[in-house]
Amino acid sequence: MVARYRPGKKDGILTKEITDDVGASLEEWYGTGSTLDLDIPEIRSHRNSFMLRYSITTPAGQKKHALVKIRRNPKMDTLTEAIQGDIHQSVQMEYQSLLFVYNRIPAQDENLGAIRPLSFFEKYPAIAMEEYPSRTLRQILDKQRSSGTDRSSCELKDAARKTGRWLYYFHHNIHTPTNTPYTTEDILREVQDYAVQIETFSQRRVIASRILDAFSKKLEHNLIDWVDFSQSHADMTIDNVLYSDDHRVCVVDIKTRLAPIYADLGLVLIHPETSRREILFGGRYYPDSLLREYRAQIVAGYFEEKPGGELLARIYSAIKVLDKWLMYEELLQRYKGAKHLLSLPAGPWISRYFTSLLNKHLELIGNNETEQAQEGEITT
Repeated sequence: MVARYRPGKKDGILTKEITDDVGASLEEWYGTGSTLDLDIPEIRSHRNSFMLRYSITTPAGQKKHALVKIRRNPKMDTLTEAIQGDIHQSVQMEYQSLLFVYNRIPAQDENLGAIRPLSFFEKYPAIAMEEYPSRTLRQILDKQRSSGTDRSSCELKDAARKTGRWLYYFHHNIHTPTNTPYTTEDILREVQDYAVQIETFSQRRVIASRILDAFSKKLEHNLIDWVDFSQSHADMTIDNVLYSDDHRVCVVDIKTRLAPIYADLGLVLIHPETSRREILFGGRYYPDSLLREYRAQIVAGYFEEKPGGELLARIYSAIKVLDKWLMYEELLQRYKGAKHLLSLPAGPWISRYFTSLLNKHLELIGNNETEQAQEGEITT
């Protein structure tokens, strides 16, 4: 998502310092004789980062592009504000995650990709990486929604299936999953924790016991004793999945924490349906047929090598609906003053939308996408 950039008075000095560091690193990155094509980078402003883009010519005459990423929040208009903020605690960990994955994704695999990290500039702090010519999974979904062509459909299917394969490789090859005792009762405790918070932040528009009862009814005939835990991505959204020009999938912004493998899978499966645009359109922005195909391809890609966890994927899809629901309810309660007054009509809308979405994903537990089940519905 593009956001505004307003150059500050000190941004020119800062940009020159970064450019000097990039220039001094070229030999290490691309060999002796590498040069910057321009002394001034193109600055791209995104909601959560600034990207400084440098064009480079290698000794062999190849054109490369390097990006220097500086984290920001949307209220930071200048580069100087961004580097002076207190939001950079995990930037070095992000760089290490990029490096870890890059060294473990097989270069010859025609399905999986990884960004090449170049350097970590501690004093800013910033990550230098090689540009990965690509589009996000969100952009591919939006293209298919607007064009509806067979070519766009094939592209979405390919990108979604490879997203599932990338995530499986991340959980099972880059990391090692552990079969951990985890029962239906443990899952219901997760659900209860979300439900109680949703009830609180919605000011009891939503009743926690109804959510828990709906899950209990759907799970009572599904015996669960073990769940695979692995190092998870922890932010597996359609904005963090990149589909390259050579048709490989790469995933960025890896947070890395121990969790059930199905938590990542559940999030990427439901993320399009929890976008602000989808909520604003009342669940009609993306056609149901498009979302069904999207989910089916991700699940097929993930379980292509080792089937058997599809039920847990559906369960965690419903749990991730709760996670996103809580996020929106909490956000509305944080607004103050005029913004709070303007947000008041949104509360009931959010509760109704997520009630409907949760019922939809509860229906899919233990069923095929095309089947419908009536038990375990909740109401507001």
